[in-house]
Amino acid sequence: MMLSKAIRYVFTGGLAAFVDLSVFRFLLAFGMPLSLSATSSWLIAAAVNYSVTSRYVFNQAISRKRALLFLIGALLGLSINVCVTLNLVQQVGLSPLWAKLFGIGTAFVFNFLINLLWVFR
Repeated sequence: MMLSKAIRYVFTGGLAAFVDLSVFRFLLAFGMPLSLSATSSWLIAAAVNYSVTSRYVFNQAISRKRALLFLIGALLGLSINVCVTLNLVQQVGLSPLWAKLFGIGTAFVFNFLINLLWVFR
């Protein structure tokens, strides 16, 4: 059961990552600062992710309570995502797009566990 959810979460996470990266790249292209671009793109991706994850991965209707729990977990994931992105750009010298990919990947693992064990238990 957990493996099935993890596989489906990869797909919903992939969709969210695509949204996140696409919006991030778009915002950077229009001159928005790095940290604001990373945060804004994440917020849009989080809304898509909650909607799809609720239904497709955990087979549950959208609710305010779960939305709040999801948002709390996602905000923790956001801090991981943004910190990894900024550190890899500023400290390691990676390009913003590659750094963002690593930020997304790191937060992805954290978010799946939070959703599995807390939000949708």
